[in-house]
Amino acid sequence: MSGTVEYIPVTLNAIRVDTIVGCDLYLQNHINNEVSYVLYCSGTNVVKSDKIEDLQKHQVKNLFIRKEDKKIYLKYVESSLKHIINDGRVDVKEKAYIVYDVAKNIMSDVFEDPRSGEQVERSKSWVSNTIDLIIRSKGSFSGMMSMISYDYYTYTHSVNVSVLGLLFAKYLGLDGGEMQVFGTGLLLHDVGKTQIDPAIINKKERLNDEEFARIKMHVDLGADILKQTGGVDSTSFFPIMQHHEKYNGKGYPNGLKGDAIHKYGRIAGIIDVYDALTTQRSYSDARKPFAALKIMNEEMKESFDEKYFKDFILFLGSGGEKQYQKSKKIFPMSV
Repeated sequence: MSGTVEYIPVTLNAIRVDTIVGCDLYLQNHINNEVSYVLYCSGTNVVKSDKIEDLQKHQVKNLFIRKEDKKIYLKYVESSLKHIINDGRVDVKEKAYIVYDVAKNIMSDVFEDPRSGEQVERSKSWVSNTIDLIIRSKGSFSGMMSMISYDYYTYTHSVNVSVLGLLFAKYLGLDGGEMQVFGTGLLLHDVGKTQIDPAIINKKERLNDEEFARIKMHVDLGADILKQTGGVDSTSFFPIMQHHEKYNGKGYPNGLKGDAIHKYGRIAGIIDVYDALTTQRSYSDARKPFAALKIMNEEMKESFDEKYFKDFILFLGSGGEKQYQKSKKIFPMSV
């Protein structure tokens, strides 16, 4: 029925005392098999500690917001992300869900306004908080991996690639500073697609030469946008500029070969392809992880740095933890 308000649940763990959420919070009531929603706290009021404690006492896990207020709510949660990540009462999976949801909202805004310096700063802050979660929390691999979306949107792909890349970076032993510039580059790697006709990006049929040439322009277009916007570390441009370069020199935009591709570009290329293969696209069904790795190994192996590709397979097979007695049977590679 038109005009019906739709409500969605939000975790109580994301609501901080003595803050203003910015949108109304509701309690869900069940009376005579009918569901109704009662205003709990106005979006303009400060959330009081006694009210939160009362909900916790009664084991209330969720409040509700109007679906139309979701962006307002996520912007509020974004401002509390560090607090949530450091809160020992919140389990890792719930933290991962919150972090992923915030990232999707940020990237939705980035793709609406890619030249905004504010969006770049929000992206960098999200990467910093996500690194904190990954480094500090046991179980961050399974928590973050369980959140990855298998329905393709350009901005969810960007989040997936950044999450995978940060987890892999930890596995490889990159330090926090390296993870920061690498993760930022991954999150912003497809910004140039905002300048490409969506009809080309979402086309189900094979692209013609003219369309593919246009798609390939997204790398340079994205780099130009971010250079003009400013605030992006020069090292972050390696995954942005080189995620479509191939180890055999047959990639784009510059046909770089071998170690002429920066390590961030070589790693980004592997993760970008893996996520594309395991995600539902307009022109292709999502593959299971093993099937995706099999395609990469049998049909694309020369595109990748052999060492990083092997490491990536071991990383996925080990749950993100280094295995000192590595099995040679994790994946049948003829290398």
